Amino acid sequence: MRSDNAKTLLAGNPLSRYVGRRDDMERLYLHAVSAAEPYCMRVSSPPNVGVSELLRQIYDRLFHEQRFVIPFYFALRPGDATGHSAAARYMYQFLIQAIAFRRGDPGLLSASPDICQLAKLAPPADAGWVDRLCDVCRNEGPMNDGRAFVRSALASPLRAITEGKLRVSLMIDDLHQSAAIDGGRIFIDELLSIFVNARVPVILAARRRFALSGPQSDDLEIGPLSREDAATLVEKLANGGNVALSEQTRDLIAVQLGSDPLLIHYLIAAAREKRRPLGSYRDVEQIYAEEILSGRIGDHFDDILLRAAPDPGVRRKLVEMLYFAFEPQGERFSLGTFRERLGISVTELRGLAESLDLDEIIAIETGSALIRRNDILRDFLATRYRLDHQGSTAASVAASTVTDALKRAPKLMSRIYRREAAAVLGELMLQFDLQEVSRGLLDYRIFRDRYKGISDGEALSQFSSEKETILLPQISHAAPVEEHYPPFAGVIEPERAAVGVGFTDRSYRDEDHVVWLAAEIDSKLEADYTLTKEWCDRLDEAANASGFSNYKIWLVSSEGFSDGAMDLLAERQGIGSSRRQVDLLRNFLKGGTAHERSVAAEYEMVIPVGEDTELIAAHALEEITRRYSFPAKTINQLKTALVEACINAAEHGLSPDRKIYQKFAVDNEKIVITISNRGLRITDKAATKPVNEIEPTQGRRGWGLNLMRGLMDNVRIEAVDDGTRIVMTKFIESPQPVA
Repeated sequence: MRSDNAKTLLAGNPLSRYVGRRDDMERLYLHAVSAAEPYCMRVSSPPNVGVSELLRQIYDRLFHEQRFVIPFYFALRPGDATGHSAAARYMYQFLIQAIAFRRGDPGLLSASPDICQLAKLAPPADAGWVDRLCDVCRNEGPMNDGRAFVRSALASPLRAITEGKLRVSLMIDDLHQSAAIDGGRIFIDELLSIFVNARVPVILAARRRFALSGPQSDDLEIGPLSREDAATLVEKLANGGNVALSEQTRDLIAVQLGSDPLLIHYLIAAAREKRRPLGSYRDVEQIYAEEILSGRIGDHFDDILLRAAPDPGVRRKLVEMLYFAFEPQGERFSLGTFRERLGISVTELRGLAESLDLDEIIAIETGSALIRRNDILRDFLATRYRLDHQGSTAASVAASTVTDALKRAPKLMSRIYRREAAAVLGELMLQFDLQEVSRGLLDYRIFRDRYKGISDGEALSQFSSEKETILLPQISHAAPVEEHYPPFAGVIEPERAAVGVGFTDRSYRDEDHVVWLAAEIDSKLEADYTLTKEWCDRLDEAANASGFSNYKIWLVSSEGFSDGAMDLLAERQGIGSSRRQVDLLRNFLKGGTAHERSVAAEYEMVIPVGEDTELIAAHALEEITRRYSFPAKTINQLKTALVEACINAAEHGLSPDRKIYQKFAVDNEKIVITISNRGLRITDKAATKPVNEIEPTQGRRGWGLNLMRGLMDNVRIEAVDDGTRIVMTKFIESPQPVA
């Protein structure tokens, strides 16, 4: 069984350093080892999201498990000149990987034995089918440069299955590369035809803009990493390369590089090689500008343009046209005009456009194209245009690139944080399904007068018995306002203003058709009359321009609305809610108990080891629990358990950074205290003993794990990659913050 730190074979990183994709990995793994229909799985993705690494991780796992399935991974690559040479490499790679697996010798994967050596390395039980495949390899030549050889080579795993009575699982990657290979279409057609009827698990991976038909399949689309996973990747790479990083720059790198694992690797690698920190926005943008101008990120985009336009003159014109295609925003350009300005043939245009579309530089649709919005691409094109067309110096281009990026960074992060903090009213409205709910969940005046001073749990309980109700519509479609009314773009983030279209009755008659226009507006205090009127007028304009006749306005303000604003909304048959009401409504519609709906508040701190610093931590915990009105007895129990956990971490951990990390998470049901430290894991220190049998050291101030278990409802010791984590839980009776 493969451990998280097992030696990598084809993967670029050990599993312990692999970020995200765990659900996708499990789904692909289960397909690889199953013998159930459909036998084929097609994986599609945007460029650079890490599908190849994901498949290689699965290969390593299957190889290390050494069970019953021989894994085979093959990727088409630009260096494959013809479909014939790609097929020959496919068969050779299959032989190496199959023999390495059967011998349990991963060293063969990095070796390059010739065909004669391969035949001798095969286990005796496999000699028959291996010898026959080796003969095919020996005898292939120019006279065999035809479809028959391609088909025979691609079918080589089937020979191992039928003649060797073996199980094989195939992962064929980067099939979109066939578009640039002479005879690549033959390679794809033969590959697909072979596996139409073969009862063999196969995973076929390609870019999502590449049309890949074939056998009946289970389809999986893999998108970009989430921002959280991308930030984790940034942090792991920086830590592994000893690159200084802050939480702010970690998030900036993840967002600015579009959660692109490849570009993130490039940026962190540049900082590591130059021994430069990434601790501030300035640090990040300086490295970023250098990478765009003359580093790996710039080379990456240069390679994309080189594939699309090998001729230097055409490529120079292409840079200019793409640069100006960014303005005005959202405007399509004719491919015919594109061809004329580039001075290329129709055939050349087709190849160029398909290449750029595959790399998702442009989006093609019915004879026209639209450049995809991408700040990194825009920065790259700006540097190349200024250098090659305007004759600017490298120094001036670098200066403008870094200053433009610095000006953009705070706005970019502000937009992201606002988006993530948004109520996402469109998604919420899609939960509306003719439910009858308390008017207090939507009407701020009622909520303020009856519910504002009580806890969420009490409010949710009372809402269920409230007599004054409102019937929600059934919303069948929701989208940002700007998609219905384009002039709304730029007025507010798309997530904060939405149109919900539906019905007020399940009869679905014309007279029951209704539209809700919802917007989350900014106001530090209760939104006043003037602000509320401004937003009502905006939404009225959007509704009238969109042809909505029966509509309702729903405004959400963080702190609710003034009496004058509520009177205005009542006159316009609108609704005004606070952000807390929206959160309560979302939880109410999901159902469940008040405890299940609660969200934990988290507090974190780091203390140095020694000098009685655990007492400082205990004092901080006391302040937190007093804020939530914990009973005095419970507070003392929590403080004692915390002190014991800190002493345990200090004495057992041998921490290299001499720090103890603490997190306190409180919700309406429990408090969870997590204590962790880097260094020697507690299970390493007493590998021959169960954790619960580890005794305190001589002269120790605390009684250790037994005392912690007596004070808390649950105590869990976890050995993590670089240390130990103690997780202690105490269930409590509805704690509430003190106002």
